[in-house]
Amino acid sequence: MLQRVAIVAVIVMVGVTAFAAPANVAGHWSVSLELGSIVGHPTLDLKQDGEKLTGTYRGRYGASPLEGAVKENQLGFTVTMTAEGQETSGYFSGTVDGDRMSGSVEFEGAGDGTWSATRTPPKKG
Repeated sequence: MLQRVAIVAVIVMVGVTAFAAPANVAGHWSVSLELGSIVGHPTLDLKQDGEKLTGTYRGRYGASPLEGAVKENQLGFTVTMTAEGQETSGYFSGTVDGDRMSGSVEFEGAGDGTWSATRTPPKKG
C-alpha cells in the first residue's frame, strides 16, 4: 500500500511539472518593429492574469488596446487600431526570455515583419 502511495505521489508531481507556469510579461516594454521598409518604436504596457494578456499598444497612431495569451514562454496578442482612417489589426507572436521577447508580426495592409522588445521601468508622470 505504501509503495502505491509513493508511485501515485511521483506521478502527480511529474504531471504538475509538465505544465509550466506562463512567463511573466506584465510591465512596460520598448519595442522595435520592422515591417518591410517601415521601422517603428512603439511601447507596450502589459497586464497579465495567469495566461490572459491585456494592455495598451502605443505607437504612431496613438494608444490602442491589445488582447492575447501567454503559454509557458510563448505569447501572442492582437492589436486593433485606426490607421489613416481605416481600422486595422496586427497579430504579434513570439518567445519570452526574461526581460526580452521577440517574434513575428502580421499587420493588415502593411504586411509581415519582425519585432523585439525589452522590459523597461514605466515612465513617471
